[in-house]
Amino acid sequence: MNNKDSINIVVELLKAHNIRRVVISPGGTNVFFVKTVQNDPFFDCYSVVDERSAMYFAIGLYLQTGEPIATSCTSAQATRNYIPGLTEAYYKNVPILAITMSKHPRFIGQEYMQAPNQTSLPKDSVKKSYMLPYLSDDNDYLHCMRLVNEAILELTHNGSGPVQLCIPWVDFALGSVSKNIKNMNRYSDTQNININDKKILIVIGEHRPFHAKEKNAIEKFCDEHNCAVYVNHLSNYHGKYVINGDLALSVMSHDKFVSLYTPDILISIGGQTGDYPFYRMMSDVQNVNFEHWRVNENGDVVDTYDKLTKVFQMSIEAFFSGFEKENSTHEYFEIWNQVVSKKQIEMSLPFSNAFIAQDLHNKIPNNSTIQFSILNSLRVWNLFDLDQSVQCYSNVGAFGIDGGLSTLIGQSVVTDQLCFMVIGDLAFYYDMNSIGIRHIKNNLRIILINNNGGVEFKLNKQNNEETDQYTAAANHFKNAEGWAKTCGFDYFSVRNKNEYIACRDQLLSVSNKPILLEAFVSDVDDADAYSEILDKNREYDFKTYLKKSVKKFVGK
Repeated sequence: MNNKDSINIVVELLKAHNIRRVVISPGGTNVFFVKTVQNDPFFDCYSVVDERSAMYFAIGLYLQTGEPIATSCTSAQATRNYIPGLTEAYYKNVPILAITMSKHPRFIGQEYMQAPNQTSLPKDSVKKSYMLPYLSDDNDYLHCMRLVNEAILELTHNGSGPVQLCIPWVDFALGSVSKNIKNMNRYSDTQNININDKKILIVIGEHRPFHAKEKNAIEKFCDEHNCAVYVNHLSNYHGKYVINGDLALSVMSHDKFVSLYTPDILISIGGQTGDYPFYRMMSDVQNVNFEHWRVNENGDVVDTYDKLTKVFQMSIEAFFSGFEKENSTHEYFEIWNQVVSKKQIEMSLPFSNAFIAQDLHNKIPNNSTIQFSILNSLRVWNLFDLDQSVQCYSNVGAFGIDGGLSTLIGQSVVTDQLCFMVIGDLAFYYDMNSIGIRHIKNNLRIILINNNGGVEFKLNKQNNEETDQYTAAANHFKNAEGWAKTCGFDYFSVRNKNEYIACRDQLLSVSNKPILLEAFVSDVDDADAYSEILDKNREYDFKTYLKKSVKKFVGK
């Protein structure tokens, strides 16, 4: 049994209970459900990107038809975006089956991407919530089937109303896991903790700029133990031992990572990294030979990589200042530094998000602030270095696409420095009302990458009409010109490199108005540009290289 079995049960029982209409909001975890219903002629599917609108849309369908309606959304904040509409449905007695998705319970509260609790809805928003089990044997299968039937029947049981049906989803299979019992301990100091000659990797997740004392403590610790500090833009940390390894890990083989780069101790500070390649390497069940130490003033047990052994309930400064100088004979930092120094980003790219990042990364004015929408924008821009004075943020707490613009606008009104937003069209759609906030200042700069839907779903060459229809939700958002100008923005529309370069200086300069630059890029080019960067940095054997070269030459 696998992820898809529970979804198949849900789909078949929707059909058995004659629930035909499904309102779909796109996302990563509900892709299989979406593909299943959109390809089944039994269902009438409707694509509504914003879950808030989707739920009210579903109410409208019910009011006109009198039939129960199903909706589908992903994890992260998507379920919570249903709440206003669900509350209306609850008090209006509208039978809507809200089919939501959830990550495995072991990820909840563990700094994992898109893993807030999905069943913590207000009691006056749904009649009842059902969490389906993960299917491991026939007991789970029968349990799942009963729960789905019960949820559907509850829609009209003792009065009509909305019901939540939450489907669990695992991003990737674990394989065989060691059954050895792992002991975790909490500490309030570092006395009697031995790190002599250990290879140490410090990973810094989302964090505000570090105070001087914190940075000095980390630097001194690294000096004495030859540590590597794994960061991305959201870490807002800069120092001698910094490693931005996202690109390297994106193209590195598992075997090479295990043999050369696995630490003895991983020390994590800050919030989420938003870094999928790093997570996949560190959490691999075959890569078991390191300890994870978590430094957190709250003392929370955050076992992001399933290897947590020690939680240090203390400040960053106190932790890194609490160790005696010890002898380090290894070259752990040098090994990391060698691989990241080989990064190649200078290449000809098609007009795309990656091209704009390639061009702008060393031109962003010092002391600026940048907010990235999650996944594609954050992923692409992490490949390019920024000036150390630039502060970087993204809404990776719950890891949803909504609210990025509002967050940046809140930042921009209390600073005079330029504030940039890099955002895709679907993410902009979620938060477009925010540019009507009357407090907006002239220092706001929005770079809107309009690639006609969610390019996240097209990175694996799934660039077809079926993907566009519901999964990537293409053609929802045409252009921002009218709304931007109405809200007092200078608006620039660019469709190629020359048009972009012609208005680039204005984007980077002081202006008497906020600026929105809308770059219309091909979804194919946007996906291909990222792939080209990876290919340029990937290590091939000669046979693979020759095959790719011939393929490119003949155009097949």
